[in-house]
Amino acid sequence: MSLKIFACGDYVNFKANEDFIDSDLKEIISNSDIAICNFEAPIYHENMQAIKKAGPHLYQAFESIKYLKNVGFNYVSLANNHIYDYDQKGLKATISELNKNMINYIGAGLDFNEAYKYSIFVKDGVKISLIAACENEFGCLYEEENRGGYAYIFHYKIEDNIKKLRQEVDVIVFISHAGVEDINFPIKEWRDRYKRLCDLGVDVIIGHHPHVPQGYEIYNNSIIFYSLGNFYFDTAGFEHKSDDSYSVILEFSKNGLKDFQIIKHKKINGKVYKIKDDEASFCLENLNNLLMDNYEERNNEICLKLFERYYYDYYKIAIGKLPENISFREKLKYIIKVLLGKNSDNKLLLLHNIKIDSHRFIVQRALKLITGAI
Repeated sequence: MSLKIFACGDYVNFKANEDFIDSDLKEIISNSDIAICNFEAPIYHENMQAIKKAGPHLYQAFESIKYLKNVGFNYVSLANNHIYDYDQKGLKATISELNKNMINYIGAGLDFNEAYKYSIFVKDGVKISLIAACENEFGCLYEEENRGGYAYIFHYKIEDNIKKLRQEVDVIVFISHAGVEDINFPIKEWRDRYKRLCDLGVDVIIGHHPHVPQGYEIYNNSIIFYSLGNFYFDTAGFEHKSDDSYSVILEFSKNGLKDFQIIKHKKINGKVYKIKDDEASFCLENLNNLLMDNYEERNNEICLKLFERYYYDYYKIAIGKLPENISFREKLKYIIKVLLGKNSDNKLLLLHNIKIDSHRFIVQRALKLITGAI
């Protein structure tokens, strides 16, 4: 007796592409008891109103949920940094369409309590729970508010739920949307957080958000997949990228994880195809090795590099100062913006860098290394 889960990374179907994956992936998904992806943004709806935030606002085609259903998905995680981009109405429209298509959702809701709800699935005597949460970006319910949003990965309710479920189910799978974008290994703070969740009772952690694949590791009796990368993403910035990444098939019994299988895939001419190991642009063994020898040194290096390349200028702009290495034209645009009183976005950028855990972790570690502070 066993239960199979197919888990993949980020999904945004902006262009309403019905034929977005190949037949091999469709077969794998349809043969799974649970097939789950990260549903990265709300669906298109009438009179859309974007929330105030720094960074892009995303939405996807109204049909995107139906297309997931057609290929066999029966679960989505809504705990991500774009699901509340179009406020309560956008989340409500998305949940309504998920319900209509009989797709279960976790990680977000129209109120605080719904956002922190978990799901329990039973088959052949195997009882499994799915939980989802994200780092503290715009739309996060990091405290109780009179609105919807998504669950915060550091909120005490997450740990309380895990402890409770450990007494009730055979397996706990945690879906996380967190981490630094476009780097191929997790920074230490996320590694520590995931291990803490495993210590509390999580059996498997499925990570995404960096948009690129990262390695996985066995920790005690649990397994952590730090980032699966994108599954299908067709917004302007990703439309012409191949998004080489991977998904996992997890097989469980009452005693926990029996086996797992890695499925590599890439986007070719706007469609995701299952590929062989040697056809991928990444080697999973190499990514796993990044978690081992010289990890601490590597972690410090990337924090310093990102601070010097991006964050130092971000903070300068946020407090009203000009970055050093920008063109004359960019300086002129900035000065005009200040004179016209149109620099209120600076405060949003400051909030963006302070509240988002990954940004704060990097800056804090980099400044500690630079200053020698304790």
